[in-house]
Amino acid sequence: MSTRGARAAILTAAAAAAALGVAAWLYVDAQRQALPEIRGYVLATPRELPAVELVDEHGAPFRPASFSGSWSFLYFGYTYCPDVCPLTLVELAALKRQLAADAAAAPAAFYLVSVDPQRDTPARLREYVAYFDSELRALTGSAEALAALASATETLFDVPDDRSGDNYLVSHSSNVVLLDPDGRFHAVFTPPHDPATLAADFATVTARYDDLR
Repeated sequence: MSTRGARAAILTAAAAAAALGVAAWLYVDAQRQALPEIRGYVLATPRELPAVELVDEHGAPFRPASFSGSWSFLYFGYTYCPDVCPLTLVELAALKRQLAADAAAAPAAFYLVSVDPQRDTPARLREYVAYFDSELRALTGSAEALAALASATETLFDVPDDRSGDNYLVSHSSNVVLLDPDGRFHAVFTPPHDPATLAADFATVTARYDDLR
């Protein structure tokens, strides 16, 4: 091939690569613009959860595949939390009642995921969530399993090294994680949480999900 021909081939390849880059950017930008606006954010591509093993409020094994079948609201906290956890569970219980009264609302389950397995036994979790609503669920697991699930759902928490007594505090984010009926991480609702806003945002997310199927 002549020098002129080689140069032409290089320029053609560069132009094609640039065109592909622009197309990819336009696609991503279009996907971003198509995401609904909520108090929080919706993932452009829902994310599969890690296959960790948890335990529910009855002491039975629970794997993320068990989330499939309905929408799931997850709140990462712990029963010894002095303020934000009980307040958020009050709001989620109210949201649960509001959705139950709305015939058009998609079915949903609600979970407290305890990041304090040392103190939060299944028995304690069962008693705690029942105080807010008899149908609220609870989960916990090993430190490794909880860390993997939290990381996959963009949730932060920090358990102190010194847990010798029962008075230690666990720092954690106060987001509510939403899983879709395929058991995938789909959206995040950020505080402050109130049932009316959560219900409206949930309807927005579920409508988009149905439209894309």
